[in-house]
Amino acid sequence: MSNDEHIYDQDELLARWLAGELSDAELEELRKREDFAELEAVVEQLRQLSPPDFDEEKNWEQLRQKMAAPPVAETSSQTKEVAENEDPSPTPLKTVEPPSEKKVRSLWTYVPAIAAVLVVGVLAWLLLGRDDYPVTTEIATGPGEKKELKLPDGSEVVLNASSSLGYSEENWKERRYAVLNGEAFFKAKKGRQFTVHTEQGDVVVVGTQFNVYARESELEVKCLEGKVQVINPEGTERVLLKQKEQVSVINGRMQKRQGLAFYPTWQKGESSFKNAPIGKVLTDLKAQYGLVILADSLGQRSFSGKFVHGDLQKAVKMVCQPLQLNCTLTGDTLRIGN
Repeated sequence: MSNDEHIYDQDELLARWLAGELSDAELEELRKREDFAELEAVVEQLRQLSPPDFDEEKNWEQLRQKMAAPPVAETSSQTKEVAENEDPSPTPLKTVEPPSEKKVRSLWTYVPAIAAVLVVGVLAWLLLGRDDYPVTTEIATGPGEKKELKLPDGSEVVLNASSSLGYSEENWKERRYAVLNGEAFFKAKKGRQFTVHTEQGDVVVVGTQFNVYARESELEVKCLEGKVQVINPEGTERVLLKQKEQVSVINGRMQKRQGLAFYPTWQKGESSFKNAPIGKVLTDLKAQYGLVILADSLGQRSFSGKFVHGDLQKAVKMVCQPLQLNCTLTGDTLRIGN
């Protein structure tokens, strides 16, 4: 087989993919596109629409009959007046010719453009006008608690402390959509679009492993396998992550983060950080232990290190000592001074 036979026309592949006509080899080739996750997400959203009833065969037949009809004779206004006055003088008829093959063919060249306009309009409606999907099942964890759960399609989730996950069990087959507050690790099974909605932005995948952190005003997404699309709350920015890439959305703005601890170690009983703002470290400490934290202004300090789960006294020391902070723990209240 020549090398040319392995080269696929991308436009043709996309068209046949939409028609459901691709072979396994062709589908695998199409999945190599960097924007495939985005394309699949868009198509899946379009499939959720409920278009009005339309008899394609009936309407096409009517159009075909009109185009094939014989020439239609028209009388001018003068002809009509003469006929009414019973003037026997003949009046020439104006003949309307059927559209030529060339004209008909040229009309079809506009179909892709028309389709593109419709898609843009539909996408705008999807992004700006759709209602939130219903949540009928909610799982929550308290401070220091973690939960492992399986979603209706077998996708796996590990929920970190002080977090909640909501979804619709009844509609899961048609719409894999979950609402997260807190932090969770997802192992999504391949299939329909899988969306995790947070107040800080959306995460869209098809089948992959990823970690989502959504606390306070920050969203942090880490892709461990496959591809993940992250969208800011307004839908104006989006980033496609590959394996071992991560992004943060802080106050609605996307930032590619460098030099951070990559693997989510919280599943192993500790929270680890690398050059993390002290505010984020204290937020995580609060989530793990249910603390009330009273702190002086700590400035722009950053923290590289970790703290353990399950031992409050030790965890406080692991954070406060490296930063030379004066920390006093009374019950569930932690006071921090410089």
